[in-house]
Amino acid sequence: MWHLRFKYKHSDCIYAPKLKELNISGFFYYLGEYTKAKSVYTSAMQHLVGDEKQIKKYIGYMKNHKNIKRIEVYGDIIFTLAKHRKELKIYENVYNPIFIYPSPAYLDKEGFEIIEVASWNRKDIEELIKSIEKTKTTEHFEIIYFINKEMEDIYVSKLLPKLPKKQKESIILAFKNGYYKFPRQTNLDKLAKIVKVSKPTFRENLRKAESKIIPNLILE
Repeated sequence: MWHLRFKYKHSDCIYAPKLKELNISGFFYYLGEYTKAKSVYTSAMQHLVGDEKQIKKYIGYMKNHKNIKRIEVYGDIIFTLAKHRKELKIYENVYNPIFIYPSPAYLDKEGFEIIEVASWNRKDIEELIKSIEKTKTTEHFEIIYFINKEMEDIYVSKLLPKLPKKQKESIILAFKNGYYKFPRQTNLDKLAKIVKVSKPTFRENLRKAESKIIPNLILE
């Protein structure tokens, strides 16, 4: 299967410029699209990463944006239905049903989108590249790789359980500080000191978070 991973920035993007302004990032999960009249409508889930206050500002921006037609918010996860101009063609091409999306797109703090698509046919990918390069709103397009490889893994979007604040903070802190790396870069004593709680309390919050998340990642 042919895989294309590229770095992209376009002037009519609803999301990336605001993420850059607020110094936050996000993972973008494409859920589907349809066309109606002169517009393309795309459904997506975004998992926002960054300062909580900035995330709230971003959500407020999304709720008031004229091209966001529907929105539902679950903490730092939002579902949106967005309207795009059909005349540009790029949205129909990028969100073409012939493509498979092995991983979520990543919208970084610099206003770029990192996107991966896959297709059985090389020609489909080549036509997408030409479409992006020719679109007048494209400001930056960089191919990270374009290769033929086996499908090693694929992300299937699934909502994880909603965690209480302390449990969520504990598992995010552990992840960011290398607790789950091998070899481990930190330990429970150090993590507990960062959040100013006892080691048993931190361990309890972390274990409860793990016990809720892990079952969603394991297929029986």
